[in-house]
Amino acid sequence: MVRGLWGWLWRPLLVLLVAGALGWWMLGLPSRERAERPAPISEPTTARAPEPSPAPRVWRPRPVVEPAPGCMPRAERRCIDGDAWWVDGCGVPNEVAQECGAAPCRAGACEPGPPGCGDVPILGRCDEDVAVGCAGGRPFSVDCGARGQRCVTTEEGPVCKPPSEHACVPAFEPPRCDGNELVACVEGERQRLDCRSRGAICGRSPHGGAAACLQPRPPVMPDGCDDPCGCPDDTRRDEICNGLDDDADGFVDESGQCPPLDLVVFVIVDEDGQGSYAFEEVQAELARLHHWFSRDDDFGLEVRAVDVIRVAEPSWLELDGNDLSAIVRSRTISEHRDEFYVPVVLTDRIFVDGVPRPGLSTVPNGSCGGQRRIAGPQSGHGLVAVAKERWDTTLAHELGHFMGLCHTHADHPQEVIPVDSEAGGRMCMEACVLDGDGLCDTPPDPGPETCLVGPECALVCADGSQPDPGNVMGYYPECRRGFSAEQAKLMRRTFALRRQWHRCLVGDGCPCEIGATTDGEACPEAMSCRRFAGDDGPYQRCALDGPVVPGGVCTGGLDCSLGAQCIGQPDADSRCVRPCDDDTPGCRCAEVSGVSHPICVDDLQRDDG
Repeated sequence: MVRGLWGWLWRPLLVLLVAGALGWWMLGLPSRERAERPAPISEPTTARAPEPSPAPRVWRPRPVVEPAPGCMPRAERRCIDGDAWWVDGCGVPNEVAQECGAAPCRAGACEPGPPGCGDVPILGRCDEDVAVGCAGGRPFSVDCGARGQRCVTTEEGPVCKPPSEHACVPAFEPPRCDGNELVACVEGERQRLDCRSRGAICGRSPHGGAAACLQPRPPVMPDGCDDPCGCPDDTRRDEICNGLDDDADGFVDESGQCPPLDLVVFVIVDEDGQGSYAFEEVQAELARLHHWFSRDDDFGLEVRAVDVIRVAEPSWLELDGNDLSAIVRSRTISEHRDEFYVPVVLTDRIFVDGVPRPGLSTVPNGSCGGQRRIAGPQSGHGLVAVAKERWDTTLAHELGHFMGLCHTHADHPQEVIPVDSEAGGRMCMEACVLDGDGLCDTPPDPGPETCLVGPECALVCADGSQPDPGNVMGYYPECRRGFSAEQAKLMRRTFALRRQWHRCLVGDGCPCEIGATTDGEACPEAMSCRRFAGDDGPYQRCALDGPVVPGGVCTGGLDCSLGAQCIGQPDADSRCVRPCDDDTPGCRCAEVSGVSHPICVDDLQRDDG
């Protein structure tokens, strides 16, 4: 009896056993994948050398499989890796029901495509204290007033700011001088810039007559130079990939191909390993980057992804711009490999001061367009982050920022203008450098709030301007199609700088000697030798330059640039002063009590007018 019953039951039991094992194996795949991927590591208290870079990993798409025997096919729909999937009655994903692309997937279905933003400009606006705008083609409205805040229009769009006694409106408060301080309305806040910190005085700009910090260039005259704005450097060097004419033959970067611009893509997922990005979506983003950065001239860059990492950090699924610096410093993001790379973070949503954004990026050492825009010490590392709801060109736009590009409609009321030795005299740069993105082959752009986009991306601007709607760094996302030649060269320039900086930011950094100029002791360009206090005593390492030029007023060593050190004075402001020797041009070099090396006393005693 028992034997006969077993003969009748063994085949169905075997089928169920195999089906159950197969289902268990497939459901276990995500957890095993997560175990192999690095989890976020808390911020270290002490520096450590990064581990050797792992071999590139391949993130493969989830396979389409047949439902297991005995399991109801297409029992339900779930959102898996950003797409809607059919799941059988045993809980095993079988096939894609709907590919969502850049649209969010919720409750097993893709949300409808972006509805468009109607008459709301892409840049957005403040309707009294309500921030309205367009992020990734979807309109938003944030009531700042309901939060006890005010709406402020910035270069990136409207944001919510707390009440302030220094609140202002740029249109009603043009920059002005208060002694040697430049007072300007910056993003709804009245700010003061001590022009002396830039080795400058406050006065009327030769460009437009507005108040500005006017900086004599150069601080000292090189031997044999009689041009008050400085003489060109005609030193011939070996041509390298840096966007410059190193060998002074009239051609830029003609002798060699740039190395690839390596990306490491970090896909943020929840604690269960689920994220909003499908494998195919990431591949499509990388293909678009290849298209935007490849060029028909000699100034293109090869963009490639060397790794795609899924990071289980739920708190990063909604990324706040104020937390960007902490994420940049995390070892998960900044220490993935020894060689230089661009961290690209793909997350669900990004906010800046309570308002959604399609993407964010850091700029190289606080600079874009070849000029310092952000004061204070900056992190040498950086990252690019984009949200799920974005435009097809958002990642290229943010990578442009990472590589040193401004918006085409940029406004920088606190920039410093190099002029000749007499304040108000001729400028030491072309006027177009002071407009917009600081590059002369991008036409003036008043911004999308005053320009209407017509058929075939024809622009009509209120002031008669004719900006290029196809520029990737503009705010006409549906029209973007590429970068200008000067933008491409500046990105190559930034690429060369960032690669030099990177070797001094990993491991033990770059040891140096203050005042040294020989190879092995001098720091890379835009870095200076600094003293630091360590557990084993003081040491010297290369650090990124600060915003203050030689002769400018400083508060600490990280403020200074061009190799200068912050030197205190008993009865006067501290100044950024260059180390020197007998060969330093135009500099009275002297030993000073309390300073370990000779210094240029001209920097210490500069006249502020």
